[in-house]
Amino acid sequence: MSSSDPLPRPTRRLVLLGTLALVGCGFAPVYGPGASGGVLRNAVAVEAPATVEGFHLRQQLVDRLGAPGNARYLLTVSIEIGRDPVAISASGVTTRFNLPGSATWALSDAATGAPLAQGEVSAFSGYSTTSSTVATRAAERDATERLTVTLADLIVTRLLVAAQDF
Repeated sequence: MSSSDPLPRPTRRLVLLGTLALVGCGFAPVYGPGASGGVLRNAVAVEAPATVEGFHLRQQLVDRLGAPGNARYLLTVSIEIGRDPVAISASGVTTRFNLPGSATWALSDAATGAPLAQGEVSAFSGYSTTSSTVATRAAERDATERLTVTLADLIVTRLLVAAQDF
């Protein structure tokens, strides 16, 4: 094999066969021409609770769906985050917390209000406590932001699947 051959012959065959298999099973890129990703891009206005968590969730959704110029759809989202102690030291001090969270969402036509899709997603994040209050609060904030990123990604995934129907 010379340095000008990008792939050995058997590898090229496997790549070609893999590509043909994906085309044959109906695989299509979600952001390809005419695909569901293009339908939602810059077309969804997001309404979220007026809380810090709601703000972060809304920002993540706008980052993924694009800022709507003329919104064709309205996405209404509510978020709920708990705080569960999961590690307690022998002296009774909690050293780790889990933040279980869920987001309920509904997509509707912005003009008519007709419901198009709805669902609920859930995830969790966690953080460790330290002897410093400032560090513990920073860790909690970071865990909350990570949780909103995960919830936003799950919502967008569900929206992309649902958008194939409209």
